Amino acid sequence: MTPTREMSLETKGRIVKLLEEGNPSRMVAKDVGCSQSAVSKIWTKYKQHGMVVKAKCTGRPRKTSKRQDKQLKAICLENRKSTTKQMKHKWEEVGVNVCDRTVRNRLKEMGFQYRKAKRKPALTPKHKRTRLQWAKERQSWTVDDWMKVVFSDESRICIGQGDDAGTFVWCLCCC
Repeated sequence: MTPTREMSLETKGRIVKLLEEGNPSRMVAKDVGCSQSAVSKIWTKYKQHGMVVKAKCTGRPRKTSKRQDKQLKAICLENRKSTTKQMKHKWEEVGVNVCDRTVRNRLKEMGFQYRKAKRKPALTPKHKRTRLQWAKERQSWTVDDWMKVVFSDESRICIGQGDDAGTFVWCLCCC
């Protein structure tokens, strides 16, 4: 069963006032925007206590305040890649003593999502050999040689020049 939201004291007072004026509970419920059973419960509690009372809050009280939650948010935004244990230790330095689960719950309430970082595969021995070979081939290049190179990141660049007899094209493909 989903929890219902608490009705404000002003709304409860309005219900009592309308019922004291002699309005039927069905009309009061429709006017206020709640169920008829809620109106009758408020009315019986009013008759028992003589006033509109706030409902007793159930459940475990919150261990952190709004200010402490803002501190946690600042800690999280400082380094998004830190783990909940690391955030917990930083939060403890500020003076908040909670468990890892509480840190995760608070971050979830703030709208942060937990994701495992994708691991970049390590270079294989073959990759290392080909990189070393490429570097050794270009070890003796001058600045003028490097000026002729077009550097690109994940794009295809084609530079072409030639005549009808023979056209040459350089393509850097990083697909």
